[in-house]
Amino acid sequence: MEPSPVPRARPEPPLARLASVAPGRVRLNLGPAGRDPARAAALVRESVLLPGVVSAAANPLTGSLLLRFRGEAETVFAAAARQGLFRVDTTPQRPAAPARAAPIAAAALGLLAAVQALRGAILPPAVTLLWYAASLARRGDDRAGD
Repeated sequence: MEPSPVPRARPEPPLARLASVAPGRVRLNLGPAGRDPARAAALVRESVLLPGVVSAAANPLTGSLLLRFRGEAETVFAAAARQGLFRVDTTPQRPAAPARAAPIAAAALGLLAAVQALRGAILPPAVTLLWYAASLARRGDDRAGD
């Protein structure tokens, strides 16, 4: 008796992260799956067949897929998951902490003011730079509680 063939498991569709979203347009980052040129081309061919998708374009250099569509993005995402093209992680990404550039810029401007003062250019270059440095330092102190 011959063993029955084992059904091949369909590979898990790649997890896509939302890179940008606008009405009728979404850019997805597919990671390594999107960086494979053959797979990216296949994703484009199959994505344009999804309900509501008007056009699709892939960039294998960045691993991204741009979809233009009519209707709701969630409808497109659900259809893509059903077809096994990709799954979209719609959990909100925590934004990166804002750079605290004000203290660094204030220190740099203070240093430049000192250089100008040593060169004898006290009015207006050194005074102006000190003014900007103090303004930035105050702005940095005001935002420290954020």
